[in-house]
Amino acid sequence: MLPKLSVRKPFTVFVSVIMVLMLGFVSFTKMTPDLLPSIDLPYVIAMTTYPGSSPEKVETSVTKPIEQAVATTSGIKNVTSVSNENYSVVILEFNQDTNMDTAMLDLNGKIDLIKDSLEDGVGATTLMQLNPDMMPVMTLSVDVDGMDIEEVSKYVNNEIIPKFERINGVASVSGVGLVEKQLEISLNKDKINELNQKLKSSVTAELDKQQIQLDSAKSEIQNGKTALEEQSSIQMKKLLEASSQLQSGISQLESMAGILSSTGSSKEDLEKYITTSTTTLNDTKSKLKELKKQLNNLPEDSIVDKEKIQNDIESLEGIITSLEKAISNASQGISAVDSLETLKKQQQELESAKLTLSQELTKATVQLSASEAQIESAQTQLNEARKQALESADITDKITPETINQILTAENFSMPAGYVSDDETEYSVKVGDKFTSINEVKNLILFSMDGIGDVHLKDIANVKMSDNSSDSYTNINGNAGVMLSFQKTSTVSTTKVCDEINNVIKDLNGTNNNLHILSLMDQGVYIDFIVSSVLDNLVYGGILAILVLLVFLKSIKPTIVIAFSIPISLLFAIVLMYFSGVTLNIISLSGLALGVGMLVDNSIVVIENIYRLRNQGMNKFKAAVYGARQVSGAIFASTLTTICVFLPIVFTEGITRQLFTDMGLAIAYSLIASLIVALTLVPCMASNLLSNVDEKTHPLFDKLINGYEKLLRLCLRFKPVVLCLAIGLLILSGFATTKMGTSFMPEMESPQMMAAINIDSDLSKEEARDITDKVVEQVLTIDDVEGIGAMDSSTSMSFGSSSSNPNNMSAYIILKDNKKKSNDQIAEEIKKKTNSLDCEVSVSSSSMDMSSLGGSGLNIMVKGDDLDELKNISDDIVNIVSNVEGTTNIDGGMGVNTKEERIIINKNKAMQYGLTVAQVFQQVSSKLSTETTSTTLTINSEDYPVIIVNQDTSNLEELRNVEISGTKGTETVSVKLKEISSIKIADTPTSINHENQTRYISITAGIDSNHNIGLVSKEVQSKLNSYKAPNGYEIEMTGETESINQAISDLIKMIALAIVFIYLIMVAQFQSLLSPFIVMFTIPLAFTGGLLALIITGQELSVISMLGFLVLAGVVVNNGIVFVDYVNQLRINGLNKKDALIEAGHTRIRPILMTALTTILAMSTMAMGVGMGAEITQSLAIVTIGGLTYATLLTLFVVPTLYDIFHRRKELRQIIIDEED
Repeated sequence: MLPKLSVRKPFTVFVSVIMVLMLGFVSFTKMTPDLLPSIDLPYVIAMTTYPGSSPEKVETSVTKPIEQAVATTSGIKNVTSVSNENYSVVILEFNQDTNMDTAMLDLNGKIDLIKDSLEDGVGATTLMQLNPDMMPVMTLSVDVDGMDIEEVSKYVNNEIIPKFERINGVASVSGVGLVEKQLEISLNKDKINELNQKLKSSVTAELDKQQIQLDSAKSEIQNGKTALEEQSSIQMKKLLEASSQLQSGISQLESMAGILSSTGSSKEDLEKYITTSTTTLNDTKSKLKELKKQLNNLPEDSIVDKEKIQNDIESLEGIITSLEKAISNASQGISAVDSLETLKKQQQELESAKLTLSQELTKATVQLSASEAQIESAQTQLNEARKQALESADITDKITPETINQILTAENFSMPAGYVSDDETEYSVKVGDKFTSINEVKNLILFSMDGIGDVHLKDIANVKMSDNSSDSYTNINGNAGVMLSFQKTSTVSTTKVCDEINNVIKDLNGTNNNLHILSLMDQGVYIDFIVSSVLDNLVYGGILAILVLLVFLKSIKPTIVIAFSIPISLLFAIVLMYFSGVTLNIISLSGLALGVGMLVDNSIVVIENIYRLRNQGMNKFKAAVYGARQVSGAIFASTLTTICVFLPIVFTEGITRQLFTDMGLAIAYSLIASLIVALTLVPCMASNLLSNVDEKTHPLFDKLINGYEKLLRLCLRFKPVVLCLAIGLLILSGFATTKMGTSFMPEMESPQMMAAINIDSDLSKEEARDITDKVVEQVLTIDDVEGIGAMDSSTSMSFGSSSSNPNNMSAYIILKDNKKKSNDQIAEEIKKKTNSLDCEVSVSSSSMDMSSLGGSGLNIMVKGDDLDELKNISDDIVNIVSNVEGTTNIDGGMGVNTKEERIIINKNKAMQYGLTVAQVFQQVSSKLSTETTSTTLTINSEDYPVIIVNQDTSNLEELRNVEISGTKGTETVSVKLKEISSIKIADTPTSINHENQTRYISITAGIDSNHNIGLVSKEVQSKLNSYKAPNGYEIEMTGETESINQAISDLIKMIALAIVFIYLIMVAQFQSLLSPFIVMFTIPLAFTGGLLALIITGQELSVISMLGFLVLAGVVVNNGIVFVDYVNQLRINGLNKKDALIEAGHTRIRPILMTALTTILAMSTMAMGVGMGAEITQSLAIVTIGGLTYATLLTLFVVPTLYDIFHRRKELRQIIIDEED
């Protein structure tokens, strides 16, 4: 119907063509070119910080709780994690069809549920969905003649970065090597101690006054006690003397009384006795008088009872008076006996006075002791008050980085508060004012205290400007410089952003002759190279296809028809691609390039048939309609078979589906367009251009046909030989394939290379940088190298290039446009030149190596629980891998071990001070050196981050002597850390990896340029199979090998499913279950050609080459369909089977050869690797060309042979359509 309509209404076809051309050109200009198809990464990264924690601590306290919480998230496929020092990274992989927006909400909810149960100090978890736009699209190096690194940094920050940031589509510009100034606030121990001393002096001043009063009271009591003791001693001594003298008098009287009574003494004797007694009595009076005098001299505040003593003295005086009276009486003649009795009575009263005096003195002593005890109690209370006051006056624990940070943040504040109005005028109210100078920060009042006044920040810390020049390293062609990395927004194409950046670079270079900007990595240029290369191949292929037609048809008119069909079909396909969201990338353009050779197939079959009928004498309109109608069924079926091979892509997962969907759509669109063009435009143009019969002779081609007929007859006679030969070649090529190397994606030539410089972690940072400088010098001596930029791997701007070894470096290497050597040769030369240096240089032959999509190199995963056992297994596997030829840069997976001071707490000793291990940890943690980023200071429009540094404990000896506060009984005491613990130096891993909550380590190795990843992996796997891992530990191959096996497995399934679809289509076309087997049998045999082509050209079996076999499955059956369909038509028209086979071969050999050659020649430039980036599709083209070449022979010889074997009936009954009609 379409051919008839197009012939009858040519202007309708003409208008349609014009519309297609217009839409095609507009669509092509609107399509965004890119390197690869849009790839959705179903990955989410959960990052959590835990400052000051070891990898083991992070694993236990952060990673495990998060893994357990998110493991039940809907759609989650795999959970891996890395527990590093100070932070945790959990990587969540989801199924391809998961709604990531919903997944992010679910994850946020699960994280919120556990955040309160995490330990204090664990930061908030940040969730980040991976996006290809996170990778930099361009990397530049900048250096300026006559400027040091600080001046260059200032120039770049002020002049260059702002211009780049203003470009539409630039999401961010980040720099490496920029010297960034910062305000550093370093807490000063000496200043804090001095302030503490002032505060303590102020607090103790009042307490010192009270101490003086107590000391005075103590002195007075002590003086009283001394005076009392002295007076007591004197009084008692005098009383004793008086008593002694009285006793002496009594004794004398008793003696006299006795004498008088016994002897009757004379008066003279009595008088003499009275005289002696009177003398004694006078002495006693004299002594009593002196006692009175001393008693009167006692102090007023003496606690001795003076009245009582006075009474006693008066009593003594009475006694003396009595003695005087007795003497007087004696002298008067009173009897001695009466006087003696009186004296004895007075003696008793004297003894009573002595006892009373002793009691009063004892009472006074007790009262003095009580007063002394009260003063001692007051002294104790004063001492306790002094201790508490001194403790409260110590501000060391109160001045912390956290406190300073809070104060600075709160003071550096300015915010609109609202509006107020005055009559009709409205005023905005703004509260606060931010810091504008360093002096404001220095003079910031932290607090005020009695006795010392205001405490400023400068009183407790050193405030100064510093920079990070010692923390970063860049070397650009031997000079210090800056590297800039650009990320784009997701809505703008890479090439557009890169073009805009390059325009700004030209402007900058034009305004400053001393400025040097070198492009280290430019995706835009790379994409332009590849896109232009594929487009060139497409044009070359189209031209070669037209030349093939001209050679075979020897007529310009049918060639013009075909020539017109090529651009129209391509533009039609581009329109369909544009509206279905397919971008111009290397995969989709390769599909178009592949389609160029195939899209003319339908037009060739139609025009050749029309041309043949026209030469048979049929008029041009009828020939155009019948010629197209006659082959419409065959070309429709062949188009469907080619399209349907890509249908199984929808059943695959992961990167295989995302990479090759664009190619399938591009080929499908081009073939659909070619089918429509072949059934509309070709008959329409043929009916107008082929007005005259213009049959040309082909003597050479006629000889070829005659030779073919003879060979075909010979094949029909020796059918087993033909089949055995074909099957034998298939088996042989299949066996050779087992020895063939495999890879994920082919390596590509590029003007940009990358190098990893691995340096021993035991070397100092300065030594590592010196070695890197020497590497740069050596690389610059290579003729094909235009420039090199080296930097720290830890700050590398390439996605995923960070290293756990702080000494490792990364380098971008830029090659000259007219380089004489290949990238692999240059890489080998770099290794040779740097071989003598104390480092290991690994060079990637392209900075845009597509093999990284599947994981680069060899990767062996060992799963288990114990880190020590994992390390032992890792060492064994490293030994195994190192003995396999072709492996380089073997890494045991434990990373770089860092030195760790392990504090082993003696729990019993610590408990003596009331300390637990957790309490010791808290105190030690608070005393370790820290650095805190606080607010931002803006001075003259320049922003400076404020860094608070606490250099409390910075070395091992200081750590040992850290004072830990504990308790003994009720008292607070301090003990040095070394007294309750032992400190050991040990190695600890820098990270701990998990996969699905199981620990693992990855042993990685690179593959040198002379070996293949697939073959090396097989050898390693065979050795691993003989290695017996301990119970509970698993070993498996991952990385690029796993990606290769998975992708090839997916493609094999796709090919098998595609073959089923092809068979079903041919059943519908032939209305037979047997005839399709004839054509289907050619598919596995045609693979022989593809395998032989790979073997001959030395190519590897990659995912791209496997895609070629998939394409081959759909293409090789096309000519077989046309051949078998024509044989069936001839047999229905009455020819016998053998004559029909010979006639079909004679008639169809020209369109078969023409369609095969157009496709082969269209892909020849791609197969030869012409142009930048052609390597990625080269193996696909080689497989297609080899398979199609072999399939052409199968169609011309094996298909007739199989037809003759399967169709044993001599005649084909005409049943299907004609009888039903």
